[in-house]
Amino acid sequence: MSSKRRDRQILELLALHGELSVGEACREFSISPATARRAFARMAAEGMAEKTWGGLSRRSGFHESEMVPSRLREALNAEAKERIAREAALLVKDRDVVAIDGGTTTLRLAPYLANRAVRIVTNSILIAHRIEQLRSDVNGAEVFLTGGFVYPGSGLLVGPQAVANLRQYHSQWAFLSVGGLDPGGATNTNQLVVESERAIIENAENVVILADSSKWGQRDMIRQCSWSEIGRIITDRGPVGWKPPVPAGKLVMARPSLQDDRGRAKLK
Repeated sequence: MSSKRRDRQILELLALHGELSVGEACREFSISPATARRAFARMAAEGMAEKTWGGLSRRSGFHESEMVPSRLREALNAEAKERIAREAALLVKDRDVVAIDGGTTTLRLAPYLANRAVRIVTNSILIAHRIEQLRSDVNGAEVFLTGGFVYPGSGLLVGPQAVANLRQYHSQWAFLSVGGLDPGGATNTNQLVVESERAIIENAENVVILADSSKWGQRDMIRQCSWSEIGRIITDRGPVGWKPPVPAGKLVMARPSLQDDRGRAKLK
């Protein structure tokens, strides 16, 4: 296993349990104590977690409603996010207008849309930059980036100017990230972010939520939208113990790639 992938899985364990000891890391990843300590020291130095006596812990002061920096969120549930983005991109047809808000799952749409004949409206500097990097054809995606205030650590443009810009565009598809999904609908962490997402929702024909299974049952500070406003949810696993009130066939489980299937076959 590569160190980058191991770091992602360590972050996932910290998100679930709050802390991880050297011994637990050795058993979980079949690594030596020296390797575990080096990984812990590197992650602490990069601000991804905090070093403790004999282990690693989630950053102090962490609260589920805060906006964790994008570079840290991107490492969590990375494989599920990739599958979800790939599934979402299959909905888009050439010449569609696609509105995308900022998020670590929506960011993964970039390689699937960069060289498509589509128009993309976004308030995410990261998404616009990633598409520009990946586009190899002059006939590829056109990107319309809003103005606004750059929210620290997120690469998101928010505020009155971003909202006003987003309200100018009608889209066939809106792909949105969320902070949580509960029986009332979708929630997110920040009022400014939600105001931009509301502008996207109000002008889209089809609203699609991209959410990995860690979002089920979570409730962040701000109500983003109700279930009646959501046309479809793409996820890796459904919730346990309750059924979201979406129309039949609109709760979509992202399919594994052919490469994933081959990997499972080899394990058998």
